[in-house]
Amino acid sequence: MNRTWIIFLLILISCFCHGQMSNVGERTISYLDHSRKRPLKTQVWYPTADLDIRETELPFVLPPTIQNATFINKKYPLIVLSHGTGGNRLSLSWLAIELAKNGYIVIAPDHWGNTLDHKIPEYFVRYWERPLDLSFLLSSFLKDERFNNYVDSNRIATIGFSLGGYTALALAGIQLDCELLKRNALSERGHKEFIVPELGDLTGLLTRIPCTEVPTAVKDSRFKVHIALAPALGLGLSEQKYPIMPPVLIIGANNDQIAPIETNGLKYSSLISGSKFVKLPRNTGHYIFLNEGNPQLQKEESTYYQDDHSIDRKLIHQQVAMEILNYLSNHLR
Repeated sequence: MNRTWIIFLLILISCFCHGQMSNVGERTISYLDHSRKRPLKTQVWYPTADLDIRETELPFVLPPTIQNATFINKKYPLIVLSHGTGGNRLSLSWLAIELAKNGYIVIAPDHWGNTLDHKIPEYFVRYWERPLDLSFLLSSFLKDERFNNYVDSNRIATIGFSLGGYTALALAGIQLDCELLKRNALSERGHKEFIVPELGDLTGLLTRIPCTEVPTAVKDSRFKVHIALAPALGLGLSEQKYPIMPPVLIIGANNDQIAPIETNGLKYSSLISGSKFVKLPRNTGHYIFLNEGNPQLQKEESTYYQDDHSIDRKLIHQQVAMEILNYLSNHLR
């Protein structure tokens, strides 16, 4: 039996395991963290019984959602997403929609200064701002009377991609050594990991990080499960072991040239006792976790939306969604 059929059968099994799927509502909200002067424009996806489904005009291949739909009057587990460097709150829409179909509320912020349409070079290396963003967003959402009646506050998880993957793990208790990160970034091998398509060579910015500004810990125990997709910044990890951690799932791309699994995903996993590591098939690259692009976007932004000819991004997304849904069903109880 070839790989395509195996994945297809697993998806069918997953659908039976997770029950009937819901329609998905979507809306945009905003909060402001006055203490750090950081606005958090946020996308919300959620199950709905509404039926007025319309296609979005985004240049991505996505299932349709229902804008500003009504909520179903029950409590759902909550997932907080963190996008990668230079992405935005919509970068993982495919995953957010799949989670909402399966009975989760999902919220995803723009990380201020580190988005596609709002690039402030300094904020591409101020990595500690991101977990603080998610903690503030979670507090704001749980206080928001428009939404808090629909959230099961005992079942909250975070999922992040790339720098967002680090974010998810930082909220679990992972701590980077700021000075070690700087030193490794200057090495021949490490330097390559800080040349990113979104802004070029970040090494100079990184070496100027004021390590005294980095919080000693950003762990947030309200998050019960932490999932990292191609996590970055593994060069800042010492050999400190983490024997007691909440459930952690790490998914890495076999041919990741941006955050190679040997120095990132696998290293994180080796230090986190009990974590699960999943490696995607050969020729899957770093940006496999982003939305599928339409043909025009694949041509214009091939770095992000065009994969090796042997890879079907839709099938990989289905595999990733299945892994995540199964992990959440087993650990977010």
